[in-house]
Amino acid sequence: MATSAQTLSQILDEMLRAKPADRAAAIELLSGKGLLPKKLTEVPKEKKPSKFASKAAEDFCAAKDIVVPEGFKGTAANDKISVKDLKALAEGPKQAKVNASPSAQQYARDNGLDISRIASGSGADGKILLKDVKDLKEPDPPADTDEESESDAPKISPAAAKLMKQYEIDEEDLADVTGTGKGGAIVAKDLKELIDLIKEDKDSEDED
Repeated sequence: MATSAQTLSQILDEMLRAKPADRAAAIELLSGKGLLPKKLTEVPKEKKPSKFASKAAEDFCAAKDIVVPEGFKGTAANDKISVKDLKALAEGPKQAKVNASPSAQQYARDNGLDISRIASGSGADGKILLKDVKDLKEPDPPADTDEESESDAPKISPAAAKLMKQYEIDEEDLADVTGTGKGGAIVAKDLKELIDLIKEDKDSEDED
């Protein structure tokens, strides 16, 4: 709306009388007198630059309720955030792909090994091969005393074992028995003396 001649005259009079130092002071003076249109007295809102590359990205962020971390830089121009960046944020961090052969990965899974401990494999471009993963495997624990004692146990032939069961002979009873079979195995005839003693003891018990 055009300003009337009377209003312009009042504006000039006020300007000459007050002599404001700058434009802001002049606007404040005249707006206080009601001599300026409302549009001139409104302080323009400062437009904050958007961190999104497009309106679509901004809408996507709001629709999915995605929280953008402080200081996050997008892949679009001027580090602005694109829809692609927001999708990556929504999905979360992806596990880095291991440069390893299928057999190496399978071996690591089967044996509970952490293949990521291998910084670089012996294959082309640092590819992790099966032999690299095998090097990760922990050495087998030392055999316990029970296993060692089993290995030291005397070898017994099937026929001798049958006699031991029949006469209730324990392996501990074989400490003084020398095996004459192959590889020092105890055979049936080696138990003859021990069995005779058992029979004698049994006969004496029957007589009592």
